[in-house]
Amino acid sequence: MLREENEQTPERKAAFDQAMAEARYYVENPDALRKEVDTWEKERDQTHLYAPHPDQYAYRMMNYRGFVRFPERLWNFLIVKENLRDEHCISLPVMMDIEPDSRCNFRCIMCARAKEGVKAKGSPRLKLEDFKKFMDANPQFVEVKVQGVGEPLLNPDIFDMISYAISRDTWVRTTVNGSLLHKNENYKRLIDSGIGEVQTSFDGTTKETFERIRVGSDFDRIVANLKLMNDYAAKMDRDYTRMWVLLQNNNRSELLDFITLAAKMGFRRLTYSVVLTGWGEEDCFDNLKTKAFSDEEEGKILEKARKEGIDVSVWNCTDRFRVDSPETVCPVPFTRAFIASDLRIIPCGTIGYSQDVNYGQALDFKKHWNSKIYRAFRRAHLTGNIPAFCRECYDLDNVPTKDSEG
Repeated sequence: MLREENEQTPERKAAFDQAMAEARYYVENPDALRKEVDTWEKERDQTHLYAPHPDQYAYRMMNYRGFVRFPERLWNFLIVKENLRDEHCISLPVMMDIEPDSRCNFRCIMCARAKEGVKAKGSPRLKLEDFKKFMDANPQFVEVKVQGVGEPLLNPDIFDMISYAISRDTWVRTTVNGSLLHKNENYKRLIDSGIGEVQTSFDGTTKETFERIRVGSDFDRIVANLKLMNDYAAKMDRDYTRMWVLLQNNNRSELLDFITLAAKMGFRRLTYSVVLTGWGEEDCFDNLKTKAFSDEEEGKILEKARKEGIDVSVWNCTDRFRVDSPETVCPVPFTRAFIASDLRIIPCGTIGYSQDVNYGQALDFKKHWNSKIYRAFRRAHLTGNIPAFCRECYDLDNVPTKDSEG
């Protein structure tokens, strides 16, 4: 923790004491948290699509337990909330993407692995002992996403990784392609691991569309696997799974059909993503990209969702970042990073496949977090000289034409 750099002002100490009291209260009074969350769910706006969020009771309870157990986690979390964006960070990341395996059994047309010449470098599989060392050295994590460019279930240690992170009161989610869920009853092992959320990428409602996009897949097998997982998860006391649809020109005509199919497979939640990036290369998949929903489409989606009993959300973060002020630039350089399966630190999961980006070795993460290259990366965002591999996520009308990678 960088606590020695975080002056413990009376204001910060008061905020910490108040937040810790709140955490202890909810840990000791879970019914109070349940009631608050239920009230929020009933009162939130149901007339518009919103960004996806995890099960709020399970997520917040995990956070509170972690804050009580690791006071330094809460201190760091509160510093991050102050939004003090500077090239030298006085806080550590609260979230982290960790890649268990860089290999994949598919070659999806919109993935970095579809790009000719992209191959795994170094170790394609993260070792469990290294995962544990990394987690032990970083108690500040509120959340980790155990997934990268590859298929997580190709690493047989994935379940132990999830369980270990959860044993440290850290919220965990992952994204799988669904092809391996039936093997060794992986669908049960995922849910039983205590994972916060299992997302499944699902990009076509017919065998033809699905297998054209997700090359190497078997539509019927995956539909059956997801039904297995959802039927098993339904026996528990909360929502564990989410169907995640990456919209593109190849499947846009099936927009409403996704909701029908999600219900048939037993999903309670579905998220449309209209974020299709080029993995750090501008114009890489422009022929596949689609536009955001019109008001008419949103209305039809909400109507269909109510009919099928599906909670539908949308993820659309493209062009949301601007260089107007430190508050409008991308938060990732200041709050998050990506750890590749070969333990390289990469500044963002969007460029997680790149073999040319290396910000240091993950087991020495704290030493590298304010290194020369990391400070230059943040400075580039703060000064509007957006690095080339980040430009897709910005409003280009407000970004200078000069490229720089820090």
